[in-house]
Amino acid sequence: MKFCQSATGCIALAGLALGQTSQRYCDVSTSICYSGWTGGNGVTIGVALPDTNVAPFDTVLQIVSPIANGWVGFSWGGTMPYVPLTIGWVNNASSTVIYSSRMAYGLSLPQPYAAAEYSYLKGTGYNKTHWTLNVRCKGCSQWENTEGKLVSLDTTNPALQFAHGLAPKLPKEPANNRSTFNVHTGFGHWNLDLSQGKNADFDKLIAANLIPDTPTTTPAPTPTPSSTPIWSSTLSTSVIPSTTPGPIQSGIPTSCPNVKDFHSPVLTAKGWKAVKVAGDLTQPRGIIFDTAGNLLVVQNGLGITAHTIGSDGCLTSSTTVLTHRNLNHGIALTPDGKTLYASSATQVYAWSYDAATKSVGNSSRVIVGGMDNRGHVTRTLIIPPKNPKLLIVSHGSNDNFDYDSGNVATGRSCVKVFDTTKTPTDGYNYATGGYQMGYGLRNGVGLAFDGNGMLWEVENSSDEIHRTIGTISTDVHTDNPADEINYLGDPTKENKQWYGYPTCYTVWKPEVITDKTFTIGDQFVLTPNDTFADTTCATKSVPAKLAFAAHSAPLDATFNMAYTSMYVTFHGSWDRVPSTGYKVVEVPFTKSSSGYKPKAPLAQSNTTGYTNILYAPDEGSCSTTQCFRPVSIAKDKFERMYITSDSGAEGELLLLGKV
Repeated sequence: MKFCQSATGCIALAGLALGQTSQRYCDVSTSICYSGWTGGNGVTIGVALPDTNVAPFDTVLQIVSPIANGWVGFSWGGTMPYVPLTIGWVNNASSTVIYSSRMAYGLSLPQPYAAAEYSYLKGTGYNKTHWTLNVRCKGCSQWENTEGKLVSLDTTNPALQFAHGLAPKLPKEPANNRSTFNVHTGFGHWNLDLSQGKNADFDKLIAANLIPDTPTTTPAPTPTPSSTPIWSSTLSTSVIPSTTPGPIQSGIPTSCPNVKDFHSPVLTAKGWKAVKVAGDLTQPRGIIFDTAGNLLVVQNGLGITAHTIGSDGCLTSSTTVLTHRNLNHGIALTPDGKTLYASSATQVYAWSYDAATKSVGNSSRVIVGGMDNRGHVTRTLIIPPKNPKLLIVSHGSNDNFDYDSGNVATGRSCVKVFDTTKTPTDGYNYATGGYQMGYGLRNGVGLAFDGNGMLWEVENSSDEIHRTIGTISTDVHTDNPADEINYLGDPTKENKQWYGYPTCYTVWKPEVITDKTFTIGDQFVLTPNDTFADTTCATKSVPAKLAFAAHSAPLDATFNMAYTSMYVTFHGSWDRVPSTGYKVVEVPFTKSSSGYKPKAPLAQSNTTGYTNILYAPDEGSCSTTQCFRPVSIAKDKFERMYITSDSGAEGELLLLGKV
């Protein structure tokens, strides 16, 4: 295969076949040889390295892509979160190809990653049909995992897994290698035999092909030493001027001093008002109040920050409590305010905490470990108000279809309870420790307690669903399956019930599934057969209590003080056209002799089940880098809600309340 560029001649990829098997090929314009792979999308990716098996070592990455791809990304670890990522795209304004060093701290927009240093090599460029990115990377052969341990490329593995993602749309700012960009429209996993990419004269080849002047004026991420600690306690403080000192009052201010407008407009329902109280945050996720009334926010990829609130509800100061780049979502505080919990993909940590100084102790301890670092890596934490010794931890699936999680022993797609007074020295193992609060829950990020102290869960269901109708696999994913509200019950009693995933799914739009008559809330399987049919779900799986529109992506839930409403954040879709979600909704609840439940029957979820209270003006045009993307809620004593948003455009914090 040959690719000819207008500026640099031809790259010969002779003998490189389409498929999953890697092959050695040499670039005639640079004499660098690669272990390479070519996919059905026309993208060729090659990795070159020195003749060594001992990391760390420099590497060379080559991406050759059809011009139709707006961006192509490469994962050095074969997964998206917590591994170095290299993204490439064309910048027409400067007639060059841009690299971007990234790392994702969850299934969200990858952030600029400073611990990998890049240099352009000859051959980088584009023509009318293809573009090529050739870069040398220092820091791509070794990195820290979610537990702070070094991970290295295994050059002795003949089938080492890598991955790529791509999309047809260019990043928002093509000249800026720190630009936001929309989610991938295609991705894949495949293997390379890195021994095929070894070069005996690697250093000489790099020296001969290194471009001394960076062919772009955009700032590149500044490298940092690989010995940077995974976490540290700091007290860096910024003061935000406030014109309203004194006791905190109820109500919503018109605006907050020195806070820019929302990066995308928001609307509120009649009787509600919203104001932005902070911006320029780093993917803010979990949020809680401490006992002194400070807001504690998990900033994904940064750590935990504390924010003091003025009398008007605006923020008056912000302090970094903990720098810990692997904390990504979960946060909880014991009722006495003295123990702070936070989660990474694989572990739950605990620190002593002082609300007066907004600081943690010098060391952490692991409460829970052994969790999966693939797929859904957020671990929501919540403490039962009536049982403060218990810590509840949710764990999502490791993929869109995590078939193994149908076995309760895997410890995925479930919610579990741990007694913190009996924590083992090295912490609990998630799969084998604690007890169940339900499994077959694909990704139950939002957890909330009703007035009886019973646990509820809001769940993200699967993407890219197909139903076998007759013998044909039919795409029904646009409007099915529904996301869900599930009742998990008393946290002091084990719940061994199965809630359906990965086999039984909830119907949202019945008419799309044409081989059977369904009602909203019914359960269906992807491929009905004699062993497991739709009717089997009714006998084995616990149905949802209420359904949400497919791809709404509910991430948090909280009740009002009267427990007559549940408020739920809809993070928003990434694979639906038009898009949906990007809002906060109110779900009416009622209480009977049997306990609390949604006011609307399951079959009426789409009509009377919930209403929008905060939403985007044009929901169908939203994306992962546009519109407010609500994540978590912290409710104050006036029932105002502080809500985080981790939109790729800007991390924001808003205040929402009734007026």
